[in-house]
Amino acid sequence: MFRKFSWILFALLLAAGLYGFLHERLWAQSMWSQAGQDRFLAYTAVFWISAGAILLLRPRWMGPVAWAAALLYVAWWSGPAAPIAVLYFLGSCLCLGRLFSDDSEAPVAILLGAAVWMSVIWTALHFPINARGVYVAGLAAPYLLGVRSMTVAARKIRLPGRAEAAALAVLLFVLFAHLLAALKPEISADGLSMHLALPMAVAREARWGFDFRLNSWAVMPAGADSLYTAAYLMGGEAAAHLLNFAFLVLTCVLLASAARRWVSPAQAWLVAALFASTPLVQLVTASLFVENVWAAMILAATLSLARYWEEGRLRALLLVAVFTSAAVSVKLIAAAFAAPIVCLAAFALFRRRAWRVLPIAAGLLILFAAPPYVYAFAKTGNPIFPFANAVFRSADFDTTKSFSDPRFTTPLSWKTPYDLTFQSRNFMEAQGGASGFQYFLLLLPAILCARRRDQWIVVAVIAVAGGIILAILPNLRYLYPALPLAGLALAWLEPPVVLWVGAPLLVALNLWFLPSSGFYNGDFALFRHADIQPYIERMAPARVLIADLNLRAPGEPVAFFSTDETGDLRGPAYTDSWHSERYWHRIQQAQNPQEIALILHELGIQHIVAPRSRHASLLTVELFLRRWLEPVREPVGSLGLFRMSSVVHEPDHTPFDPGRYDDLEERIQYSGSWLHDVQFPESWEQSITYSKRPQDAFRIDFKGTAIAYVFTRAANRGIAEVRIDGRLQDPVDEYSARTEWQSKQRFAGLAPGRHSLEIRVSGQKNPQSSGVFVDLDAFVVEP
Repeated sequence: MFRKFSWILFALLLAAGLYGFLHERLWAQSMWSQAGQDRFLAYTAVFWISAGAILLLRPRWMGPVAWAAALLYVAWWSGPAAPIAVLYFLGSCLCLGRLFSDDSEAPVAILLGAAVWMSVIWTALHFPINARGVYVAGLAAPYLLGVRSMTVAARKIRLPGRAEAAALAVLLFVLFAHLLAALKPEISADGLSMHLALPMAVAREARWGFDFRLNSWAVMPAGADSLYTAAYLMGGEAAAHLLNFAFLVLTCVLLASAARRWVSPAQAWLVAALFASTPLVQLVTASLFVENVWAAMILAATLSLARYWEEGRLRALLLVAVFTSAAVSVKLIAAAFAAPIVCLAAFALFRRRAWRVLPIAAGLLILFAAPPYVYAFAKTGNPIFPFANAVFRSADFDTTKSFSDPRFTTPLSWKTPYDLTFQSRNFMEAQGGASGFQYFLLLLPAILCARRRDQWIVVAVIAVAGGIILAILPNLRYLYPALPLAGLALAWLEPPVVLWVGAPLLVALNLWFLPSSGFYNGDFALFRHADIQPYIERMAPARVLIADLNLRAPGEPVAFFSTDETGDLRGPAYTDSWHSERYWHRIQQAQNPQEIALILHELGIQHIVAPRSRHASLLTVELFLRRWLEPVREPVGSLGLFRMSSVVHEPDHTPFDPGRYDDLEERIQYSGSWLHDVQFPESWEQSITYSKRPQDAFRIDFKGTAIAYVFTRAANRGIAEVRIDGRLQDPVDEYSARTEWQSKQRFAGLAPGRHSLEIRVSGQKNPQSSGVFVDLDAFVVEP
């Protein structure tokens, strides 16, 4: 009965999926660049010609030949140090993991060792001891104690038959596509501002300063960044990328191993390939994100939990504690997964009346998870700094409201699976299809086929964690650890032969949508070393300017506007974002460009990285960029390198002659925290300037007998205070339930000659309005 119902549900979902494709026009999305498409097709041809030959002649050698080829290619592309460093680190993790759990399979032992090293390295980051030689020597210790485990793992390698080799080839094709993309230089904002910036800082200074007053994220959990630091110190940036990729491989191998409980080895590889083909996987693997690390830990924790429910072995419960706490030490949002895992583990523990185990398990949870949060509390007064600061009220961050991401706020509803799949842009900076199509079509039918207790444990973790995240932080990237678990559930489909038909088709469909998860990967991969520098200049121009600054002004502080990509700067970096909260708060409070110049002078800042257009959303910043800077060199891409000018370009206060003028005119005299916005095509010249802070004002000097103030009536508008030549006029109520672009209020009957119009934010509003915003779209001076 359940099998029949699952097929009916699948048919309905297939119909909904076809509707989604057509209605959301997914095929019309612009994802691949022409170069990226050509490179991906060339890679496809080379791989499958080679794989076809191996399948025909020596199918059992599919795995060894493919990995040997990958290792040689990586060594050619990035140099031998990077792959050697990562293999050395993983070997150390394997030996260390086997010391604590000698009967665990290799992926579990590696993850266990990584969890231990994560904690050790995080502690070491506090001291000036982090150097290549120290890590090479330290990582050697587990080899001396557990080198036998390396040979044991090697003896367990099994060579597959032709059918299994064909399925393995599908997984290898997907994984190598991610590997090729991961070999590109780092260009992501998260990577260059945090996850690579931390290892770069440690390489320069032999320690991580945890200076949250300069970098607000400095005391956030850094478990994955600790591991990346070890790889970076031994093998450079490429090694950090390869280690991130290695955690993806561990997840796939662990997933395939678990799937073999319900399907054949060949079908298990297809299950892993379905997960790996998810476009979101390329985003977090091709750039230095941390999701692969904590996703692997959550998967290992869930599988260990299922094993404890089945067998009641103490070691399995302890592994649950270690892996869960390791995930929480990587990212705070991992607590959404930790909650159901810990609750289920506690229930199983009490069910078996294993009271003596409770202190040990709780101790491991505290040992591996608590240190970064205790440290943050000791330093800032907020254990999850800078989040929830309206609750903990640390003086080092905004206490008026808790920090949150306002971009993604789609509420949880019955349509959420459809929205995640076909309207992925509502959950991250992506396009439709970023979450993959297999989960929308197959996950619910697979869950209906669940019969065993271990299956329901997986379902419970997915449902509870997914529900928590979608309810409070609906960001698709935070759901990433649920994807391997959901992929495991696909192994429950009945009959299992459906995987032979459905998996290759869905893998192919997902692969075509690989770049939908973000704009970073439209070029797919680089195949020539000569392409690297042009790629960096186009995709991460800040890296080029920082390299220049390190030669031009080493060690000096630098201000960055419109970018957080400050990694590898050999000096303090100040950004116009929450990353530099204290500094940015002062900039936002500045009433005029002169105050910004004084702040930078106080901090010793002489060089500035800013948009070549000198545009900024905050008006005082834009005026500062226009009046106080002079270029140092030719711009790179959208960014320029400037220095503080010794000659200030004084503002032009020449009165406006008759004509129509935009809100961006430099002669308008703004005071306060006015914001520019250029996203509304309905406005005059597609820009408006607005503020909601009482007493913010602007002044327009003009020559004429009348002036028309052009603004936007809207549901969040307040009342504007108006003065002509200093004399108070009737206020302008800008509220309207329906947005009315380019509304006008005319002031006439003036004597010929020079006059002034001053508009001020009163802070008052119509009772029906939701805000007190006042804006300027344009103005018209009449003769």
